[in-house]
Amino acid sequence: MSTFAHPLASPGLRRSRRRSVAPGLLAVALLPGVAATADAVPALSATAAQARLVALGLLAPGAATGRWNPATAAAVRRFQSTNGLPESGVVGAATAQLLG
Repeated sequence: MSTFAHPLASPGLRRSRRRSVAPGLLAVALLPGVAATADAVPALSATAAQARLVALGLLAPGAATGRWNPATAAAVRRFQSTNGLPESGVVGAATAQLLG
């Protein structure tokens, strides 16, 4: 029998179950049917989109963190709804063009 213990099996060295996400990216769950009509990849950085959403009064200044977050996605959906775009919560090409 081997005395070697797997390093991740030690109580103090457990792997975190939480995956790290690159800054400014958000995993997006699109509504059924929306994926075919909306971009799934943001066309603007989170910082730029949030700055414009704050200026339009759609996002509270405290929610502008420089990262995609649920408050930003909700503000994007409100912007999309107001402008007749599919409500995906993602700043794709069409949304980015109108958002400026």
